[in-house]
Amino acid sequence: MNKYLKDCLIVFAVLLCIGLLIMAWIWWALENRHKDAERDGVEISLICDTVKMITEQPTLGFIKFEASDLETLKFQILRDGKFIEEKMIRTDFTKQNDDIIWKVSIPYKQFLKTDTIVLTTANKLIYYISDYHHYAYLQYGMFGYLGSHDCRFSEDCIINGRHSSGIIDRMDGWVNVEKAKHIAYLDPSTDEYEAFARSMPVKTRDAEIIFQDNRENKTLYSMYSYGIEVTPNESYYVFAEELENRRGHMDVIKINTRSGAYKRYKNYPFEN
Repeated sequence: MNKYLKDCLIVFAVLLCIGLLIMAWIWWALENRHKDAERDGVEISLICDTVKMITEQPTLGFIKFEASDLETLKFQILRDGKFIEEKMIRTDFTKQNDDIIWKVSIPYKQFLKTDTIVLTTANKLIYYISDYHHYAYLQYGMFGYLGSHDCRFSEDCIINGRHSSGIIDRMDGWVNVEKAKHIAYLDPSTDEYEAFARSMPVKTRDAEIIFQDNRENKTLYSMYSYGIEVTPNESYYVFAEELENRRGHMDVIKINTRSGAYKRYKNYPFEN
C-alpha cells in the first residue's frame, strides 16, 4: 500500500470517527432533551395548575341544537354545594351565522378553579362543567426542547361526567340531574371501554351488527358511537343515526350489553 493511499485512509477514518462522535452527541442531546421535556411537562404543569382562579372566560361550542333551544342560556356557579351568581344571556343564533358550531363565552370574568359551572338551555337541558386547568406549553426548536416554557389555559374540561374540549352536545344533556349522577359513561376507543365491552356477552361488533339490522335509513349510512352507558342495574351501547328524511336530527339507539335488546329514542335525551 503506497503512502498516499494510507494517508487517505487515515484521514477518512479520522473524519468517520468525528462524524460518528457528532452523531452520537446529537442523539444523546436529543434523548436528554426529550427526557427533560417529559419531566418538565409534568412538573411545570403542576406548578402552572396552582393558579386558583380562571380568568380566561372559556368558550363553549354547541352542536346538534336548534336555534330555539338556545335562545336563552342560564349560567350558575356551584360552589361548596350552593348555587351563586346566576346570569342569563340571550343569543341570536341562526342557521346562517355558523354552519357547524354556535359559540358562547362563559359570562364570568373570573371564578374558582374548584367551581362547577351549571348551564341550563332554553329547552331545559342541564350541563355541569368543571375541571378547567392550566398546563405548561413547552417551547421547541430545530433540535428539540429548548428548556423554556410558559403557562397556558386549557379549555379541555369535564361536561356531565365526560371529557370534552368545551363542546356542549345536545345528546349529553341531563334532564333529571339526580338520576344522571348515578350513570357513568365509557367513551369509545378508551381502555376502559374496550375492557368493559370484552367482558360483556354482547361485544362491540355484535352491537354494530344489531344497529345495522335495525337502521331506519334506506340509503344514507349514518352511525355514531357514543360509547357505553353504565347504570346501577344495566349497561348499554349507545349509537346515534342521522335521519335521511330529517337531516340534522339524530335518533339515539341503545343496545343492552347483556341481552342485545334494542330500543330507539326519537327525542333523546328527553324520553330517556
